[in-house]
Amino acid sequence: MGSSQLPGEIREKIREIVAEVLEADIADLSDEKSFVDDLDADSLLVIEIISRFERDLHIKIPKDDLSELDTLPEAYELVAKHYAAEAVGA
Repeated sequence: MGSSQLPGEIREKIREIVAEVLEADIADLSDEKSFVDDLDADSLLVIEIISRFERDLHIKIPKDDLSELDTLPEAYELVAKHYAAEAVGA
């Protein structure tokens, strides 16, 4: 499943999680903003975002994929990759 096929409610949940963890206004999040450069996230906050994805969306994200997260499109893609795997029981 590509990120474009991710259900709208899941995309919105991703935005909510990112906004909560980064203590940002959800309206300030855009596809172009870097979590690190624009929203002052550090590596611990990125790990917290991934942890919340796993807990709230009931997915498992391997440690190898931890470096793939600095923008909303990357977050959508990361979740889509593992959301699809969970849906088929992989």
